[in-house]
Amino acid sequence: MEAAVQCLIDIGYTQTTTEKIASMAGVSRGAMTHHFKSRAEVFEAVANYIVEQRAIEYEKAISRIEMPSSGKPDLKAMRATISALQKYYAVPTFIAYRELLLSARSDKDLHRILVPLSKSLDEKISTSLVNKFPIWSEFKETSEVLRDLILHTLQGIAFDYVAPLSGSRLQNLLDLLAIVSFDEFNRALRLKRTSHV
Repeated sequence: MEAAVQCLIDIGYTQTTTEKIASMAGVSRGAMTHHFKSRAEVFEAVANYIVEQRAIEYEKAISRIEMPSSGKPDLKAMRATISALQKYYAVPTFIAYRELLLSARSDKDLHRILVPLSKSLDEKISTSLVNKFPIWSEFKETSEVLRDLILHTLQGIAFDYVAPLSGSRLQNLLDLLAIVSFDEFNRALRLKRTSHV
């Protein structure tokens, strides 16, 4: 699986053959075909492996975030969350996952495999977030829209290999995401309080 991930990173989906994976893994072609009868079987296993790794990496990323004793996020916690998630997208498995997602646009078999896996990853991320920060279960819609805003923005940053954001431009964008997220949470909190009055 690790060899396949490395091939996806180094040469992309279309160039990754079972022979190249076997070579990268240091195993014979026969050993490879003993476990996988076709390229489609290989990539089904690889996609499952990558999605599982992404879920583990997400859990690890947010486990380091400290929430205030009140249980409500403050701006410092939001900044820490954004920073941790930005690092979550700066790891090799994301590059491999992105390569599979892009290739699934034109590969029907890969698309069929990735649709349920992507939904599963999103559910795992949502569950992990609520387990770590239970207050978000009270603000499901706000949690969902902020998760979409943050994760899709950070994915976009991670996609840009030609002119990647860095330095103060990157930090300013991460700060803005934290401020918007904090403000949106407080707006949802105010609406909840007024609806109970």
